[in-house]
Amino acid sequence: MLYSIRQFQSNTCLLKDFYIRKNRRLSRRISLHMTMMVFFFAGYLGFFYCFITDIHLGLEMITAHVFFFGAIFVAMGNNLHRGMLFSIKSSYQRTLSISTALEEEREKLLTANRQLLQTKDVTILALAYQAELRDGETGSHISRTSEYVGLIARQMKKNSSQSSYLTDEYVHELVKSAPLHDIGKVGIPDRILQKKGKFTPEEFEIMKKHCEYGSEVIRKAQEKLNFQSFLEIATQLTLSHHEKWDGSGYPSGLAGNQIPLSARIMALADVYDALRSKRYYKDAFSHEKTCAILREERGRHFDPEIVDAFFAREKNFERISSEHGD
Repeated sequence: MLYSIRQFQSNTCLLKDFYIRKNRRLSRRISLHMTMMVFFFAGYLGFFYCFITDIHLGLEMITAHVFFFGAIFVAMGNNLHRGMLFSIKSSYQRTLSISTALEEEREKLLTANRQLLQTKDVTILALAYQAELRDGETGSHISRTSEYVGLIARQMKKNSSQSSYLTDEYVHELVKSAPLHDIGKVGIPDRILQKKGKFTPEEFEIMKKHCEYGSEVIRKAQEKLNFQSFLEIATQLTLSHHEKWDGSGYPSGLAGNQIPLSARIMALADVYDALRSKRYYKDAFSHEKTCAILREERGRHFDPEIVDAFFAREKNFERISSEHGD
């Protein structure tokens, strides 16, 4: 009996949660059901008392009372429980329908997000490739330097004083920004950009302006955004990838850690590819000769930690250079 009452209380809680929260008629039925339980319980206690004390007077009436209210109590309980199960089933079906609709919307959003990211990547490559075409280079320079930047950054993330700074998000945005490093060349006249001989001092001063032109283009785009984006990194490496560790670079003569990390990484990746590629003014250098030059420039042109990261992955550099050569 006590177990039945306890079970009834538990089921009533479920009814309130799933079935009668906003239904006055069913609330009244629950109240009536609980009243029947009180009469049933009272009759049951009376019957039990008479049985213990061996009182027979009115026992038949009490028994009839117990059976009468007990039958009503059970019948009403079964009816309410059927309603509860139906309500739960209906709620489940509605929830399932809503869940399916939400999942479909989620897939649409994910698809739109993927398309947006792909559009961003293609736009970056298109802008960068435009500058490379005017310079007489190929799009392979863009893809190679991006891979080199990724190799260096991931190696430094594993083992360097910059490990905590090189988060996965930072490395990802750095690699995506790398193709933009020479976008400022679109502002350099063709007579200088495509010259096959050595630059005059005046021509070289104009050529050096491509860093500032590129960073200004990206900065203008960044001003249109109301959130921080990968363009912050792109601005840094575009402006400063010709700075040198010893302060002898351009355009600002920055030295050491004054040079943004993104630009220091880009500098080595760019120089390695330039040395390994044929240009108007030189033949392509071997990987071994290139490594020797980079080793000599450790602590002068390049951040020593970045040179160390390069030599930890030099075989990967050689493979990429060979497989994706012009």
